[in-house]
Amino acid sequence: MQICYIMQISSRTFLNYGLLLGAVSLLATGCSDQKEVLVIHGTVTIGGQTPESGRLRFVPIEGTRGPASIGQIVNGEYRIEGRGGVPVGKHRVEVTALVKTGRQVTGTSPGGQAMQVDETRNLAPEEYASTQSPLTVEVDANSDGQYDIKIPGRSEGG
Repeated sequence: MQICYIMQISSRTFLNYGLLLGAVSLLATGCSDQKEVLVIHGTVTIGGQTPESGRLRFVPIEGTRGPASIGQIVNGEYRIEGRGGVPVGKHRVEVTALVKTGRQVTGTSPGGQAMQVDETRNLAPEEYASTQSPLTVEVDANSDGQYDIKIPGRSEGG
């Protein structure tokens, strides 16, 4: 009976070591498969104007692996640090950049009631907000992370 007890302990110990070895192997494999990312930031100008708000979307292209990364434009500046940043490599950049028109329009409050809100318009030519955006950026692991986005205005070629 004592021999069976020792064998049970040995089996449990063996199983625990096996699980530990498996976990370490998975972690090591996961680490070697991680994508290199970089926190990026910069300014956004469109036709020389600074947008008040908006959004940038960096979409990996041409063999760059990883998810799309999104950053908010606030007073003409952005920073992308979610999930550690933007994957290193080439990206198509999709931009929606808004400015107030100075007019008030009827909008809806979070509670669903009608209210007056500032009207906005997109400064960027429409193709820059789509999957057809001609703007590309190469994110380099050795850079300081600053990527200023300059887009021609609608009257400058868009």
